[in-house]
Amino acid sequence: MKDPYAVLGLPRDTDKDLLKAKYDELHELYGEQRFKAGEAGNEGARKLQELEEAWVLISSDMDRTDKTEAFGNDYGRIDMLIRDGKYNEAQDILDSITERKGEWHYMQAIVFYKREWLTEAKTQLEMAIQDDPSNEKYRSSLDKLKLTMSGGASYNGANAGNNQTPPQNAQYNNNPYNGGYEQPPQQADNMSNCLSSCCCAYCLTDCLCSTLRCC
Repeated sequence: MKDPYAVLGLPRDTDKDLLKAKYDELHELYGEQRFKAGEAGNEGARKLQELEEAWVLISSDMDRTDKTEAFGNDYGRIDMLIRDGKYNEAQDILDSITERKGEWHYMQAIVFYKREWLTEAKTQLEMAIQDDPSNEKYRSSLDKLKLTMSGGASYNGANAGNNQTPPQNAQYNNNPYNGGYEQPPQQADNMSNCLSSCCCAYCLTDCLCSTLRCC
């Protein structure tokens, strides 16, 4: 298809108000022309259709620009949305960002991980490292994710370095969001034990993102 901005006869960096004014002008012109007899009418109808198709693309560009300006590429806001479990909203902001460097791929990896799309998360972390090879946060996150995907074990976090050892039969959690390990759930003997286990699991889940962001 022809460049949508060329259809309006304006450059891409034209102010959106001027773009809208030009669209309205051409829409009125071609709308009247299409009712003319013969080839002139056919040409008006063709140009009107071309104008409408171009405006759909231009409107999409303007919408992305508005979102980017509104959020200001605020990765801190994306981080907060992820913490609140609002992954769709976080993804909307990520999609609106046009400059996609290491931090963008890193945050996208977190969203993918939270959705349990581990392969996609791994790919995004690799892209983050490619953009910023010296970033230890990206490398550490990728290492932990690889261990998670391979079923390997790693003991780190709050207990690392204090000479404590993991409890026997502990199931290690090597994901990029957790610095320690978590004990596998045991069969409850009674309702009290069940509630206690659930409470513990909730607390551990609440800490999932801490290690990744502190690396």
